[in-house]
Amino acid sequence: MNTPRSIAALRHSLLRRRSTKLLVGAAGAALIASTAMGGSLATAATHAVPRTSVVPKTDIVGGGLVTCTVATGEVGYSPASQAGGASPLTVSIWFVGKDCTGGQPTPKTVIGSMSFQVQENRCPLLGQIGTGTLNLAYDYPPVPNPMIDPSVAPNTTVTQSGPYWVLTGQVTAGSYPDSSPNLQIWLKPNVIGAQNCKTGITSEYIARTQPPGLVNI
Repeated sequence: MNTPRSIAALRHSLLRRRSTKLLVGAAGAALIASTAMGGSLATAATHAVPRTSVVPKTDIVGGGLVTCTVATGEVGYSPASQAGGASPLTVSIWFVGKDCTGGQPTPKTVIGSMSFQVQENRCPLLGQIGTGTLNLAYDYPPVPNPMIDPSVAPNTTVTQSGPYWVLTGQVTAGSYPDSSPNLQIWLKPNVIGAQNCKTGITSEYIARTQPPGLVNI
């Protein structure tokens, strides 16, 4: 299937961050959201942080727990996800959550990105797929004023459940921290175009979520 125009404008490459260090302030959110600078996730290329014309005078560490009920985005594979394909396989996930409630303040949007390796390339990816650091930025782009500090959920696990991928973990630093590992994100990847496991899959479009949605992010 083809990516809708509204999402095509947001297709981008994910930063291959291996550190669990929190990205703080405007520069941190810019680094996370710089993945929206065009290109294909399949390339997993790193883009420069975009310059912004707004410099926030204040920043906020968000509190409470946030839940969003709408999600779109993309999954990228490098090399292509394919039975017997070259290993290891790098899986990159990017999504934007909307229609959010909860938290002080309540963000309008939440951008999430993560990347991890699967040691044995296979297709389809079933069961527990992998673990990585989930980076979260709020109400960006553009840079809001005041700005909500970004957050990080290290050791986020991605598991296949029917047609969905379920991300579970815990926001441990930054905005909207959780004292328990209650983070839960349901995403529905759909293959883009005529790709298949035989010839290899380089990207999938995250079409939607399902209840409970994106919880405690």
